[in-house]
Amino acid sequence: MALIDIGSTKQLFVDDYLIESMTNTRQIMNPAVKVKENPILRPERPWEGTHLALDCVVYDDEEQIFRMWYSPGQHVGQRQGDTIVSVNPYEGPRHATCLATSEDGIHWERPELGLVEFTGSTRNNLLPPHSSMPELFPPERKPGFTFFEDPHEQEAGKRFKGLVRTFGASALEPDGQQAADGTSSPAAPPGMKFHLYYSPDGLEWTACESNPVIDFSPKPGRWGPTNFMGWDPIRQVYAVHMENNLHWHGPLGKRVIGRAESPDMIHWSEAETILVPTEHDTPDTEYYAMPVIPYEGLLVGMLWNFRTTNLTHHPQIVFSRDGIRYNREFREPFIVRGPRDDFDANSVYARAPIVHGDRILVYYCGTNSRSPEQAYDLGDQATAAIGLATLPLDGFVSLDGSKGTLGAYRPADIGPGSQMVTRSFSFSGTQLHLNMQAPP
Repeated sequence: MALIDIGSTKQLFVDDYLIESMTNTRQIMNPAVKVKENPILRPERPWEGTHLALDCVVYDDEEQIFRMWYSPGQHVGQRQGDTIVSVNPYEGPRHATCLATSEDGIHWERPELGLVEFTGSTRNNLLPPHSSMPELFPPERKPGFTFFEDPHEQEAGKRFKGLVRTFGASALEPDGQQAADGTSSPAAPPGMKFHLYYSPDGLEWTACESNPVIDFSPKPGRWGPTNFMGWDPIRQVYAVHMENNLHWHGPLGKRVIGRAESPDMIHWSEAETILVPTEHDTPDTEYYAMPVIPYEGLLVGMLWNFRTTNLTHHPQIVFSRDGIRYNREFREPFIVRGPRDDFDANSVYARAPIVHGDRILVYYCGTNSRSPEQAYDLGDQATAAIGLATLPLDGFVSLDGSKGTLGAYRPADIGPGSQMVTRSFSFSGTQLHLNMQAPP
């Protein structure tokens, strides 16, 4: 094999790219560890309902503070005759979004913004709705809004990029009924569309003149949960990963992950499927979404595994060196669902990891119910809140030369002659550093 030039980039042993051979050694995925303070943000204010959905978390280097955008709501199971249905009795402001701040990323405050009146007072952390954004949904629905901080952007007024997803009558399923998540509206223009917005601070937004930047009308079907990654430094394009809805009208009959690309966030390619369940997955496994970040020459993704028999979600960690082919060797949960009574007992919806200092932070929305029946059984205890799991910098995967549990070395656990041999490589500089933990 030709000499591999690694330059000055860190090398993570998440696959066999740099590994020639291993003896008495194995690659171990290190699950993220939940902080003891979980949930770090739970619904506590009158305008927050019973369910908090996580929109975005960023760290402001200039002001040395974390900011979190989240959306309040409510999910209740209600008996109607012989069936139990899902209802949304949330009484807060329409299309509500809230802002929280934190100095350490764990303990959060709700600043009194004074911007939105709720029950006669503006002493709350509600953000005003954006009148420039299209509101093509029924009054009880909130448009799908996703946004991200774009460090690749050179123009200060476009530091944040947000996209509003709307779709109408052509998003109905073939039998003419409303889509499963209730987000289609016969009164809306046909087809699914994305409208792009820019912001210097994630608070005030300006519409892109080319809106809608993605327009599927009048094609049938839609993208499901969608995560705009931002700039992909490997392929030198903007990228979006989505639940590519082939389960409605495709040969697989399952939710799978697709990817589309753009040079400018305005002109987009057709989505191509890049991840599908295999024979190594359980028969009821589908993929719901995949937030992705670039990390030391890799793309690291949080692949949401959806088990359709029990309606649970958990993230697996996946890696790619080209943005298209992903390594799914590690199939155990990257963040484990909580026990029965915890806020995240049913589902863990992990967002893209954040690198901060010597830690990797993975914020997530945890729920203890998904189906109307579950919510009905839980009653007032049905909730969704925001959690945090962490791991050390570069700590996604390690090479373990012990026979015991990683990090719990005992003399009797040391494997005989544990060894890893790399492929031949060159590098920039005069020193190589190895990150390792060794027994005394």
